[in-house]
Amino acid sequence: MSFNSRRWQVRTIVARVQATAALSTSTLDTAARADRKLEILRIADGVDAGRVSNDEAVAAFERLAQDVGHTPEARLG
Repeated sequence: MSFNSRRWQVRTIVARVQATAALSTSTLDTAARADRKLEILRIADGVDAGRVSNDEAVAAFERLAQDVGHTPEARLG
């Protein structure tokens, strides 16, 4: 993933960081955590390739963060 890409907006980067942080502090087992990490990477690859919009990525990252039990203090966007 290249944050230097013009495809990445700041709110998308922040949402990805929040999803990654939520995952790292979650109580998920190793296999579930690995699956979620893979999902984060797939979304990021989609943004890099232009297949996933920033709005779609933010929504997906926020959903992942909520799924692992972390709700961001403020909705991004």
